[in-house]
Amino acid sequence: MMKKFFSILSVFALIFAVASCGDDNKEPQPETVTRSAQMINHIVKSANGEVLPLSESKIDYTIDRNNRKVTEVTLRVAIDGAAETTVKLTDIKSETSDQICTFKGSGNGVQNLVGRFDFNEGTIRVNYDLDGTYRVISTMPEIFSTECATSCVYTDGTTSKSDGTMYQFSIDPASLTSNMTVMYLLDQSKKRMLTSVNTLTKAKVTVTKEGYVIESENTIPTKTFYKFNGKLTDTSLYPVSKLKATIDLENDKYEATMQLGSIAVTANGKVTN
Repeated sequence: MMKKFFSILSVFALIFAVASCGDDNKEPQPETVTRSAQMINHIVKSANGEVLPLSESKIDYTIDRNNRKVTEVTLRVAIDGAAETTVKLTDIKSETSDQICTFKGSGNGVQNLVGRFDFNEGTIRVNYDLDGTYRVISTMPEIFSTECATSCVYTDGTTSKSDGTMYQFSIDPASLTSNMTVMYLLDQSKKRMLTSVNTLTKAKVTVTKEGYVIESENTIPTKTFYKFNGKLTDTSLYPVSKLKATIDLENDKYEATMQLGSIAVTANGKVTN
């Protein structure tokens, strides 16, 4: 009996020793982490409102994991074909609410920097003035409008409205074109929730003082997914035509009209990334 008792004690001792070794091997997570993101720079001359060509660059930003704040930002921007300018800001003031960290800073030729980082989506954007000469808005290539108020008019004259539709535009600054994805749009005429409508060719992008206008005179084919009998099904019956989408980066506004198959769609919302 005593041998059995000591054998049980030996087993527990071995398990404890292995568990302790496992804990010792775990590396502590760093309190801060630095990340990089590829950005599109929308640039306007402050004095006369002249819109300059888009440029691409990386932004580095440091996150304090414990306090959920952005503590440092390194900006890079090439203006009108000139060499890339790099500015590091360490005097950053930030606060986080509902997974969104908003931060502000200035220095080294940068004024009025305002940015936001989404801890859920991992997206970042910054607005700032450079050398008192340029207004720069840096966004990731994908621009979202989530929970957008959307109205649909059907061929029989009936209408429907929803607040849960999402719109995403993937902008290519080199070709000034963009793909579009519409998510969670209800086709009331067929009692069908469209999970995603993905354009298969790109629409034209015009750069404006405030942001972008995305439009197409031609019909754009799409691949649309929806659930039917519990299974995800795809169709080509929702081509996009008469598209005109306005993205106002200065005021975070999004407006769009389009024909989605036989549905006339109007959307109004906010730019959310």
